[in-house]
Amino acid sequence: MTVALYPWGFAIRLSANSNSIASSLAPAGSAEAKQQAQTLVDQGKELYKNDDDKEALKKFKQAVALDPNNAEAHLWLGRSYGAFEQKVDADESYKKAIELYKKRVQANANDEDAFFNLGEAYSFLHLDEEATRNYRQATKLKPDDEEAWYRLGMAETKLAQYPEAISAFQKSLELKPEDSRATDELENAQEGAQRIKEGKKHAEDMLKKQQENANANGNLNANSNSKAKPTPKRSPGKPF
Repeated sequence: MTVALYPWGFAIRLSANSNSIASSLAPAGSAEAKQQAQTLVDQGKELYKNDDDKEALKKFKQAVALDPNNAEAHLWLGRSYGAFEQKVDADESYKKAIELYKKRVQANANDEDAFFNLGEAYSFLHLDEEATRNYRQATKLKPDDEEAWYRLGMAETKLAQYPEAISAFQKSLELKPEDSRATDELENAQEGAQRIKEGKKHAEDMLKKQQENANANGNLNANSNSKAKPTPKRSPGKPF
């Protein structure tokens, strides 16, 4: 096993059979280190997708140590922490990813991947309005990105913006008709829109009924007052 120590005291441990990282790691922050870090991120993503969460977490930690400015490494590190329900660490990683991705979009307003991943980080932090805004920008920059449309629909569903969510899921299915996730979520969004429609109709019916009752009571009071004998201003005087 190879152990690499960095000036700040962080130790990276690599298994002897790892074919992704050179036997001698490049200095952190160098071009070679950045390349090694990205390789680790790519490996970690595969491990994460295959439910090997423990090894994935190690890879992402190593990637961040090699290249602290790798936004994708921080984003996936957050997801790995989340898999172990380490919320504090996960949130810190997401916030760092947001900071770095913001710098990227400031430098390049056409960076679709950065906007998409900003949406991801905000979504993991349950900041759904910000997530929606960034996913939407990603779809504008790359209209044929089926996943961006799907994520946009999910974010808008969380905000109960059902008509917008329906539109996003429909667009996602146009691009990838066989995506069962989008089909299921489209149905959920349509049901949500129907619930809101029925709720509004019920509220309107109740208001109309209240107004009719108020008008009926007003007419009843008016009729009662018109039939009552007028009260004299003063009692008639007794005859002398």
